[in-house]
Amino acid sequence: QTSMKNMERELVCPVCKEMYKQPLALPCAHNVCHVCAGDVLLQHGYLCCDPTSEPSSPAATPATRSPRLGRRAVPKPDRLDRLLKSGFGTYPGRKRGTVHPQTVTFPCPACQRDVDLGERGLGGLFRNLTLERVVERYRQTINISAAIMCQFCKPPQLEATKGCTECKSSFCNECFKLYHPWGTQKAQHEPTPPTLTFRPKGLMCPEHKEEVTHYCKTCQRLVCQLCRVRRVHTSHKVTPVLSAYQALRVK
Repeated sequence: QTSMKNMERELVCPVCKEMYKQPLALPCAHNVCHVCAGDVLLQHGYLCCDPTSEPSSPAATPATRSPRLGRRAVPKPDRLDRLLKSGFGTYPGRKRGTVHPQTVTFPCPACQRDVDLGERGLGGLFRNLTLERVVERYRQTINISAAIMCQFCKPPQLEATKGCTECKSSFCNECFKLYHPWGTQKAQHEPTPPTLTFRPKGLMCPEHKEEVTHYCKTCQRLVCQLCRVRRVHTSHKVTPVLSAYQALRVK
């Protein structure tokens, strides 16, 4: 958990203090969210490109778009007209009160240095796709490794340690014993790892402890994937279980 927390700190934007969304790589080797970079430039008097636009990239997905994009105010037509007349154009490298393009200076919040972005401003920066994929995989890992809580504990709930396919529930140690009392039919339930999605328990191969998936017509027996690739079934007629079931049921 400590190592995961340390990793999470490296995936947090220094401006919004949240995980990176469409991170841009600055010349100083630090990163900042695309929307956050636009906010910083606006605060320093630069008019950035359309705030509702996103950097073009194959990795752009609805899941990675920031909810703040829809909340950015768009200049009204009369205000935009005044800005254009005063020289405050829509070119990302143009500053208030200037007519000719000039280089954009970006105050990096990580190293506290003024970074020169050139005349193109944010348009000259590259989107850090590698960092973006790392953030996405980290989010998936956090969701997968999230603790599964016992479904029968009274508050405060304990973390589940066992699952039961027949009961379709996850239990802590004490609750599993309580709901599977010795001497009853439930005591015969085999514990499994805790989960939130229980699949129906299928027939298992007694030799390989794998779920059976095929039927050998020659041997007239159910086989698993490991049985199927053995030399003994090389010349046998083997079909999927469902196909064999339907054919035998009709017969």
